[in-house]
Amino acid sequence: MDIEFGNAGTVDTNGTGWFIGFSDWCRSTGAHLRHMPPALDARGLCVKWFMHPAGNPAGEAKPVSTGRTISMLVGGAPDSEFRIEFSPTASFAPANTIKRVLREPGDFAIWGPGLYHRAFGIAPACVLTIRWEPGDAACAAEGQR
Repeated sequence: MDIEFGNAGTVDTNGTGWFIGFSDWCRSTGAHLRHMPPALDARGLCVKWFMHPAGNPAGEAKPVSTGRTISMLVGGAPDSEFRIEFSPTASFAPANTIKRVLREPGDFAIWGPGLYHRAFGIAPACVLTIRWEPGDAACAAEGQR
């Protein structure tokens, strides 16, 4: 599964603070989800700022992902906790489910297309989520994907 976890304050940004972008230090292992070459267009940009309350122990299932998505804990109560789970199938079979709890401001999960995810507000948590579709500039100009 194309997923990366980290903290925006601790990933190596070569001293710039830019942790998503076209610079080489945005490359990571695997799918390079934080890397966006300057020749790629980003389409369908969506940004969500949401205060997740505590509760919902069953989790809130979301549709299968397209493009790239990053969810980052930005604040909330002093002991914020936000769990996010990923699966290649809507059934979330335990053997195929990856779980992560975001606890510190800057903790993030970034993932690519084709994944199901669900969210759990363990303790009140403010989460910033950004979703976009990377694409080839030439294809975008021709109306293709």
